[in-house]
Amino acid sequence: MTAAEVVTARYGGRMVERLWGLVPYAAALWCLGYGALAVYWASGGAGFPFGAGDPKGMEMGNLLATAEPRTAGVVIAFGCAAGLVAALAGRSPWARWIPHRAAAVVLLVVAAPLLLAIPDVRVLQNMAYGLHGHALVDWPLTNQLLCALGGALLAGTAASLLRDPRCPRCDRTRAEPGTAARWARIGRWATAVAVVAPLPYAVQRAAWNLGIPLGVDQQFVRGLAADMAAKGIGPLVEYSLPLSAVGGALLTLGLSMRWGTVLPGWVPYLGGRRVPVALAVVPATVVTVAVIAAGLVIYRLFIFDGLPITGSGAPGLLWLPWGIGLGLATLAYHRRRRATCSGC
Repeated sequence: MTAAEVVTARYGGRMVERLWGLVPYAAALWCLGYGALAVYWASGGAGFPFGAGDPKGMEMGNLLATAEPRTAGVVIAFGCAAGLVAALAGRSPWARWIPHRAAAVVLLVVAAPLLLAIPDVRVLQNMAYGLHGHALVDWPLTNQLLCALGGALLAGTAASLLRDPRCPRCDRTRAEPGTAARWARIGRWATAVAVVAPLPYAVQRAAWNLGIPLGVDQQFVRGLAADMAAKGIGPLVEYSLPLSAVGGALLTLGLSMRWGTVLPGWVPYLGGRRVPVALAVVPATVVTVAVIAAGLVIYRLFIFDGLPITGSGAPGLLWLPWGIGLGLATLAYHRRRRATCSGC
C-alpha cells in the first residue's frame, strides 16, 4: 500500500467511522418514532397500513394482510422497545450492562421481519418501474419502505457491535491471511447465480412485449398490454423492463471482476480510479433486500397458500436464489475490498 493510499484509507476511514457511529442513534430514533406510531394504531388511531388498511395486501401476498391494529400494534411496539434498548447498548448509561453480542442478536431478530417479512413484491415492482419514472406509491408501500429503512439501521447497528478490531495503520478491519482470496472464491460462485437467475424473467418479459405468449396463453398477453395501457405505462417503459434486468445482471459481474474495483482506462476522466466500496455495496444491498422479500412472497404463495405454479410465475421461483446469490456476492465484495492491507 502506497503512502497516498494509507492517507486516503486512514482519513477516509475516519470519516466513514464517524458516520457509522451515528447509525445506532438513528436506529434508536427510528424505534422510538415507529414504536409511538404502533401504540397510536393499537389505541385505535387511523392510518394502520396493514390488514384492512392495505387493500392490495392479500393480492400481493403480504404476510400482514389479515393483521388487526390492536394486536399488531402491540407486537410492533414491543419489538421497537427491544430494538431501542439494544441499539443503545454500550452507548447509554442505562444500557451499558447489556453484552454486545446479546444486543446484536436482539437487533437482528427485530430487523429480520422489517427487512424480509413486511415488504412484499411491490417494493421490487416499484423499483423496476421507478427507474423509468413510473411508480405506484401509496401509504402501505411507503410504510414498507419505512420499515425496510428501520431494519437496515438495526442490522447496521448489529454489525457495528460484532465488527472486528480495526488496523491502526490503515484503519481497515483486521483479517486473517488469505481472507481476500477466500471471499473472492465465494464471490465468483455467488455472482454467477445472481447473474443467471434474473435472465429467465427478462427473456419471458421481452417475449410478452413482442406479443409472444411464452409460458402463457395469448389472452394473458393481451390482458397485460391492456393493463399497462390503463395505468399509463408506455411502450418505452415496457421494453426497458427486461433491459433493466439484463443491465443489472451485467453490473452484478462487477462484484467479482476487476472493473468493479478499478474503473477501466477507457472511462472518461475516471479511468484507472478505484471504485468506492459504498458505490457498489449500497445499491446491491438495497436490491438484495427487495429481491429476497419478493422471492419469499412467491414461495409462501406456492407452498403455504397452495397457489399453482404457472408459466407466468415460474421465473419468480428464481428470485429467492437471485437475492441470496446477490447478497453473498455483495458481502464477498465488501469483505474482499475491506480486507487488511499488506503492510499489516
